[in-house]
Amino acid sequence: MLPAPELLCETHLIGPRCREWVLDGERYPQLRAARLLWVGHSVLYPPYRIVRLRAWCSHVVACFGGHGETLVDGRRVNWRPGQVLLAPAGVCHAFEIAGGGPWRLAWVFFDDRTDPPVIPADRARLVEADAGDFVATMQMLAREAAGAAQPAALQALATLLDTHARRLAGADQVDARLWRLWERVEADLARDWNGRALSQLASMSEEHLRRLCHRHYQRSPMAYLAQLRMHRAGILLRSTPAKIEEIAGRVGFASVYSFSAAFKRWSGVPPAAFRRHAVASPTAGTKP
Repeated sequence: MLPAPELLCETHLIGPRCREWVLDGERYPQLRAARLLWVGHSVLYPPYRIVRLRAWCSHVVACFGGHGETLVDGRRVNWRPGQVLLAPAGVCHAFEIAGGGPWRLAWVFFDDRTDPPVIPADRARLVEADAGDFVATMQMLAREAAGAAQPAALQALATLLDTHARRLAGADQVDARLWRLWERVEADLARDWNGRALSQLASMSEEHLRRLCHRHYQRSPMAYLAQLRMHRAGILLRSTPAKIEEIAGRVGFASVYSFSAAFKRWSGVPPAAFRRHAVASPTAGTKP
């Protein structure tokens, strides 16, 4: 059990049975480009306790299995799946496992040392949130780093992870029209989309859609559509036996040759090589 706040001391207690998949910005420049310092996910068993008396960067931690305990406003609070810890820079972060485990966490450290703080608050908070996309993206990023480690795929996943983390932190409130637009587009990636069709579906001008996409995704609408298509293609290549010609059609390419060229630009390798490497690679990494 966590001690009273006045008895806390800087602590990093990680037992021998704990497993952590950790990526850092020094080894993976894609994280630095997405303004992330460290990211990872953990499977934890006793003993496990972390106390940072005055953390120097913002921290988002999602619990997706097991139970723990954290300090909020000086009180010990149970931490269960479906809850996310939002821990600002400059304040105390303290949490530990409750019970025998496993306790499963996914987390990011933001590099907000020179930018405005991602979590502008003076205390840690435990909030109810659906962190499913955040957790899944973190796990996909760890697998990619441990397997093919294609720079374009790492960059796309790091950018997506940053987006999900900022949404959990309440720092990236995307226009609701964008949510609806991309939800409908992702359900119909085979369609021959263009800028005009996207703007009409979003009920805004092409120029306004372009400005919103650059603000929230740092790319144009068509470039973001291309990222969605490549990301879906990568999932299909990893997880289904579908022929490459079929996958090309399902993500909006009339020609397998144009699809293969686009996919190679995105991932660094042709689709067939990507699939072979994905099948041969381990499904999980180890701590770098």
